[in-house]
Amino acid sequence: MKKRINSSLSSFCVLVLMTVLLFLGERIMAQEVGQNTGNSKFLLISGEKVLQVNKIEKDGIIHHLNKPMLRLFRTRSKISNGTVLVVPGGDFSSIHTKQEGIEVARFLTKKAYDVVVLDYHIGTESNIQNLAENDVLSTYQYLKNNFEKLGFSNSPNVLLGFSAGANLAAKAVGRLNKGEQPEKLILISPTGMDKCMNGTVYPTIMPPTNPESELFLLVNENDQVENKTRCIDYYKTWIGYDGHAVLKVVKDSIYLAGKKINPTAEEFQLKPFIQNSLETGKILVKTDVNPATIPTEGYNKGRLAEKLKLIAHNKYDLILMGNSIINNFEKTQYQEVWNQFFAPRNAVNLGFSGYRTENILWNIQKGILNGQSPKAIILEVGTNNVDEKHYPTRHTASQVAGGIEAIVKEIRSRLPETKIVLLRPFPGSYDGPNPTSHRAILDRSADLISKLSDRRHVFYCDVNHLFLNLDGSIKHELMSDWLHPTPLGAKLWAQSMEPLLSQLMNDKVLDTEINSNTAIVPVSKLEQDSYNWWDRHNDVLAIKDSINPEIVLIGNSITHFWGGKPDLKYADGRARKSNGLISWNNLFRKYRVLNLGFGWDRTQNVLWRLDHGELDGLHPRTVIIHIGTNNTSQTPNARANTADEIVEGIVAVYSRVRSKVPGAKIILMSVFPREEKPDHPRRQLINKINIKLEQFALKNNIKLVDIGPRLVTQEGILTREIAGDYCHPTEKGYQIWADTIKSILEKE
Repeated sequence: MKKRINSSLSSFCVLVLMTVLLFLGERIMAQEVGQNTGNSKFLLISGEKVLQVNKIEKDGIIHHLNKPMLRLFRTRSKISNGTVLVVPGGDFSSIHTKQEGIEVARFLTKKAYDVVVLDYHIGTESNIQNLAENDVLSTYQYLKNNFEKLGFSNSPNVLLGFSAGANLAAKAVGRLNKGEQPEKLILISPTGMDKCMNGTVYPTIMPPTNPESELFLLVNENDQVENKTRCIDYYKTWIGYDGHAVLKVVKDSIYLAGKKINPTAEEFQLKPFIQNSLETGKILVKTDVNPATIPTEGYNKGRLAEKLKLIAHNKYDLILMGNSIINNFEKTQYQEVWNQFFAPRNAVNLGFSGYRTENILWNIQKGILNGQSPKAIILEVGTNNVDEKHYPTRHTASQVAGGIEAIVKEIRSRLPETKIVLLRPFPGSYDGPNPTSHRAILDRSADLISKLSDRRHVFYCDVNHLFLNLDGSIKHELMSDWLHPTPLGAKLWAQSMEPLLSQLMNDKVLDTEINSNTAIVPVSKLEQDSYNWWDRHNDVLAIKDSINPEIVLIGNSITHFWGGKPDLKYADGRARKSNGLISWNNLFRKYRVLNLGFGWDRTQNVLWRLDHGELDGLHPRTVIIHIGTNNTSQTPNARANTADEIVEGIVAVYSRVRSKVPGAKIILMSVFPREEKPDHPRRQLINKINIKLEQFALKNNIKLVDIGPRLVTQEGILTREIAGDYCHPTEKGYQIWADTIKSILEKE
């Protein structure tokens, strides 16, 4: 009898144990992913199995990280709705893995989603956020390429981040190209959105220029004002870039980043927000006609009648069309500028304050160009299209560009022989000196309208650098209301536009104040060289958009002969071997790179090339500038410049680049040592240049890199082993440059 009882008890225990194991097994199945190499719920980002799991402390937080790793959770549902990559929050020195990772994964797996939770780099190192950002990007790309091997039915179609993790998720998506982005980006209480790039007022986090993901953004009402404002501006920019987005602002009691809570608990609103974000179907793209292209009557009927009467009785050689920025030339304080640059050319002012593209189209259709055959038209319009303070609707970047394109087509159809100067929309807004969504949308529209230039009938003209400080803020003395050029700003704009306008009008230059410093006066080819300067310029324009470069190099022959695209050629078109092919390939093989180095170029040549489209419409992450050495040369075509003049030229190049690619990290190189011995006059001049460059960089918090000491011996001798002609690096010299750049790129 006792044996029978023991046997029954044993059977009961076994049954209980099996039930417990079955229950636990079901719980574990929501976390484990079967692989060919065995079952494991932890992987390194590289896909290798984890040998030591990152420890989650009792508070649910990882305080010490061994290695970045993936925690894999698979839904028990037969059909998966998708795969979510979850990036928990923290403060970059810790990760809230339990609350914002595992608990969220349990919630999502019940909703039929497979989930990956990322343990990313944490610590106190200066580059820790860059490492963490790369972790998110690498994980996303690894999952896209290996989801089937991991046992998931879908590649990651949702990226979900909390606080610092939301910061990293936004950064990662900003780096993804068209066709690579997840279907949905869900950002919960992102932190650090108000941070700016070093030395600038430009945000570190911006939407991708072609946002394909649907953005769902939750912001705390009591968040720090700067961060909350920037989050909302990020949302507005996303929409302004022609993306789709949902914004929800919640009370502070809903969720505070950093609290030891389960964000999916019933008392919080996060669970329905996440669920609604996941369940919201694809937002349909509107197929309505672009409102910026529909001719619409403006408010100033009296001015239109006055201008129509003027046009009917007079013929003009130059027409200025646009909004209040053009209209202002009729004000007394602007008459000096008008009388110097425009009145002598038989010009008429057809600017209308407050007008948008659709209003300009209305004016044209009502006959404001009838009977005219001007040599040139200056067109400036667009900023009112994105004004959200004074208009009921705000147009997106593509809508603004479409409106401007419609105006250009109208002018071309009516006046086929007239040249059009298409001005980049000016950088101001009603929001103050620093960039907001207003300027970001205009910058994006500028990318699109720059492509309207055919350099035969339509000429794109960008003078925005004139109005911006080196950090990207607006110069108050040139735009006192942060929107309209002052008389001084208008004069500088006219002077900058004058070489192009004089060429198109086929008359003499009217600027009487051309700067004596030749290093800052843009000019095309100056010197004869072993290649065709004009062919290389045209090659750049032909390939730059298709390359869509992550890195752009700007410089002279030292940069030119390193390698890359456009292909190196001799003057007769034959292929030319680069001087640093090995180091180039080792450094840049995993990047898309555009080489804007041109043999014999001085700073003034680079300025001309930047003014003629070589950087327009591009969005590199990094720009490397090395220029100035040829300004030390005296030739029949150009005089040698002083150290002060050369530095001013280099600063002008930097200013152009910063204005055209505000989101790029700019690496400014000191001028490389030249000539064999340190006492050579040219070497001494270069030393003076570099001292002044260092002072400039320190004052403006600019990244300056000096590899000169590594290129010469302890005695200051530049050997032929490093530079065969005491100027151009050999493969060994280029390798020194490559090693330095590599260390910088790896910290990004």
